[in-house]
Amino acid sequence: MPLMIDTRLGPSTIEGQGLFATEFLPAGTPVWTFDDRIDRIIVPDDAMRRSFPTFARILESHCCELGNGSILVFGDHACFVNHADAPNIGRAVADDWRVFRALRPIAAGEELTCNYEEICSAVRAIGAGRYLGLVEA
Repeated sequence: MPLMIDTRLGPSTIEGQGLFATEFLPAGTPVWTFDDRIDRIIVPDDAMRRSFPTFARILESHCCELGNGSILVFGDHACFVNHADAPNIGRAVADDWRVFRALRPIAAGEELTCNYEEICSAVRAIGAGRYLGLVEA
């Protein structure tokens, strides 16, 4: 999930660590895009989760469950974007979660938030492989 803007990590008032814009972002600014060179879709089995408990915790707290056991693992600090019901970043195109943009102006120093259900439910509904163009419709 390559971020397309400069960001920093910091303590969040929402949960744990958060991701913050380092400069003003006008509404519509591209913020993130899926890139299969660094982002991964994996299907961890129970043995993997038992063998690597720290990795299992990361999967639970910083990744997106896609259904059928598939998990989207973000390749950069985008995994620190916290959830908000009224987020400041979201899909650039209504039915495509592979590109996110600023939904409104975002101030320098403001925490970036997205609606987790908007991302994950869209992928679950259509299937990750088909959604990402890895499987024909």
